[in-house]
Amino acid sequence: MKDYIKELVDQNTSYDVNTNRVREYLQEYLLYILYKKKMYKDLVFCGGTALRFLYKIRRFSEDIDFSLSYKMKQYNFEALLKVLREEFTAAGYTMEIKYSTKTNVYSAFLKFQGLLFEYGVSPHKDEKISIKIEIDINPPIGGKEEVTLCNDTFMFYLVRYDLPSLFAGKFHALLCRNYTKGRDWYDLLWYLTKFKNLEPNFTMLNNALHQTQTDPTEITPNNWKSRLKTTVDALDINFVCDDVSRFLEDPEERHLLTKENFYKAIGGIH
Repeated sequence: MKDYIKELVDQNTSYDVNTNRVREYLQEYLLYILYKKKMYKDLVFCGGTALRFLYKIRRFSEDIDFSLSYKMKQYNFEALLKVLREEFTAAGYTMEIKYSTKTNVYSAFLKFQGLLFEYGVSPHKDEKISIKIEIDINPPIGGKEEVTLCNDTFMFYLVRYDLPSLFAGKFHALLCRNYTKGRDWYDLLWYLTKFKNLEPNFTMLNNALHQTQTDPTEITPNNWKSRLKTTVDALDINFVCDDVSRFLEDPEERHLLTKENFYKAIGGIH
């Protein structure tokens, strides 16, 4: 299965695109491992990578994000990483893992050495490509979980949040992330233009805000658009465009990220 990477790499395209394609294949193989080892039921797929795999959003992702299922009270992260190490090693990959369980978001970097060099993406033999895994072990209450069958390079089941709950997670990131992340804003424009009548899961969103803010203002069907507009007002749009560019299937789409387009997509404000 490792040699499938040969088919993904195109010497006529850019380093960024080829690197993104290789990373995405590794992400999909990781999801397949979780299914094969019957570990997927404990984890809810979320974040931008979920949009990529489930809805084919036209941008790549570095991280692969999960929330702990509402049925679970604790999680053995080390056991998960042990399985991933064993499975990737058995498939022929050289990998190292660095991880942390010091906060409510468990995180790990899976670093693959020599892979980009082996398949002609990079001239540097020691260059590493990594996947970052994050698991929120104390997710906000109210997210709606669904089971989905995926069929791309591999066929597997996964547990995911429904679309309003995924949107709530992105909304929370836009309001509370302490730095600007271009992918957040690309995702927002995608949500607002692809699903015209979509609203966030307000229960989940407000529970998330209570986890991260002191006495937050409640987000409602009457004020969510105005809250988004306020965040757009303060946005450094040039930074957003530069930050997201290397993750886009078509880098020209960066020019669509304008304040005017955000305001139009947000639409009527109460």
